[in-house]
Amino acid sequence: MDYKGSARVLGIGAGPANLSLAALAEPIPELSVTVLEARNSVSWHPGLLWTDSRLQVSGVKDLVTLADPRNRFSFLNFLHEHGRLYRHLIANADHVSRLEFDQYFTWAAKMLDVHLAETVKEVDHDGQRFVVQTTAGTWIADNLLLGIGQAPYIPDFARPFIGPHLWHAAHHLNHGRSLADKDVLLVGGGQSGAEIAMDLVSGKAGLPRQLTWVTGQRGFTPLDESPFSGEWFNPKFVEYFHEKSLTQRSMLLALQSPADHGTSQQLLQRIYKRLYEIDYLTPHTFRHSLMSGVELADLSRLRNGFNCSLQDVVTSEKWDTTAEIVVLATGFHRQLPCFMEPLRDRLPLAGDEYIVERDYRIAWDGPDTNRIYVQNAARSSHGVADPNLSLAAWRSAVIINSLLRREHYSLGRQDITLDLNRNEQPRLP
Repeated sequence: MDYKGSARVLGIGAGPANLSLAALAEPIPELSVTVLEARNSVSWHPGLLWTDSRLQVSGVKDLVTLADPRNRFSFLNFLHEHGRLYRHLIANADHVSRLEFDQYFTWAAKMLDVHLAETVKEVDHDGQRFVVQTTAGTWIADNLLLGIGQAPYIPDFARPFIGPHLWHAAHHLNHGRSLADKDVLLVGGGQSGAEIAMDLVSGKAGLPRQLTWVTGQRGFTPLDESPFSGEWFNPKFVEYFHEKSLTQRSMLLALQSPADHGTSQQLLQRIYKRLYEIDYLTPHTFRHSLMSGVELADLSRLRNGFNCSLQDVVTSEKWDTTAEIVVLATGFHRQLPCFMEPLRDRLPLAGDEYIVERDYRIAWDGPDTNRIYVQNAARSSHGVADPNLSLAAWRSAVIINSLLRREHYSLGRQDITLDLNRNEQPRLP
């Protein structure tokens, strides 16, 4: 057995969530965190990382600031260390580039105990500690931190065709094909779908001959980014949400949908303007068909592309169209990682999801000295904000306090505008 080492906390997956926890744990002497990452970088959704993509949250919502504004792993310190703080503030008065945040994550990972290109194959428990088999050897850990993110959702009927003519949005910038004079079907109307639509109509990979863009949603609608919807991303609301019953949580999630499904207003305006320019102000021959309330129901292979069966979600009417290229902006979904299979019978599930406690522990039948925590896998128990960067630092601080069995990070000071206790009298300012 190639023994790699032991860890108080072993994180699996070096996305923003686990990087946040490692950064907040770094100044705490009794808490060491090692993070394993299967890829050879910590690049943040590289297949969607356009140079002009904007972060949908404030740059203050970084790895650490909302839990510890003085932590050296803050985004502001990253800018300071690279000598670009003033220029950044001048150039980015109204938004932060996702590409710059990707650089920030890479910078943080290099200063933390992150092991790249090491894939976890199996996690088991020997009665005293976790035994983690990887492609590089064996780790022993007291506690596990699962932060592998979500997997691209691909309908079963499309899986056989994944390749150079059909891909998921997560891999869009990696396809390397010219799309000039191609008939393209784009499926999905969320933020990723809109970013790909903008890329297609920009002509950077060649302007398609035709773009058919369908979404099963009610329309190509803007994300609700209003201040009161923003309160759903407040820790106080997450605590309120977790206290509710399973039925009540499901109802709340449905009500929060406008803040979770949609596209930034600014991007929708850019797409609309570009379509206007192509239609009336340029010599390009370009046809486009945008349809809401329409889903891709099936696919079959043709000699030069695909026969695509589309379906109206209201009337159930079906019709066929053809496309040479299909791009699936069909979102992401949670999967129980296969490396947890040895412990599967010891993890009670609610359907296909973990049972997640308030402090992000997974319920299991092992000793309390060996805990399993999850990141970005608690939407049904903690609300719409769970996969969002907004709460990364707060959630990491909650987990750290739980690991230490004491309050290292003070989390009870924040206020919320929404009245969550219906029995309280209106408060005075």
